[in-house]
Amino acid sequence: MYNVGIRYERTPEEYRDPFLAWKRDDVPFFAAGACHILAYMFLSLDDSGKYKLIHVKPKTHNKGNHMYVSDGTWAFDFNGWTLEKELLAAYTDACREIYDEWEYERIVVEDKFNDYILKTNHKPPEYFPYLPWERAYNYIKKFDSSPPVDQTRL
Repeated sequence: MYNVGIRYERTPEEYRDPFLAWKRDDVPFFAAGACHILAYMFLSLDDSGKYKLIHVKPKTHNKGNHMYVSDGTWAFDFNGWTLEKELLAAYTDACREIYDEWEYERIVVEDKFNDYILKTNHKPPEYFPYLPWERAYNYIKKFDSSPPVDQTRL
C-alpha cells in the first residue's frame, strides 16, 4: 500500500521555522517538504538515464504537489519503489478526501532542477538549515537500487 505524502503536511509552525521542519523524521521530511530534493538526489546517483523527474502538480491552487522519479512504470520516492500507476491512484484518492475535485497534471521536468523548483515555488536546497544532500543520499541507500522484479504487479 502506497503511503501518501499529503498525510505528512507540515504544520504552520514547520512552514515558518525551517529548523523545526528539519527535525522531522525522514519519512515526513521527504514526503512533504523535501520530496524534490530526494528525487533530484536519486537522479544524481542514477547511471541508467532512464528515470525522469516527475512533478504531480495540482490543477488548482489546492495542496498536493509531489515530486518523484519514474521510468514510466516504476516510481521512486519516500516510499521506495512503487508502480507509478499505484502511486498516482493513491495520491489522487488521498487528495480527493481533502479536496473533492482534486486533479493534477503529470509534468516530466525537462528544465534544470534549480530553475524548475524556483519557478514552481519549491524550496531550493540552500533554504534548508543544513544542506539536505547527505540526508537524501543516506535515505536512498536504505532501499534497493533498482525496482522489484515482481512482474505480477504490472
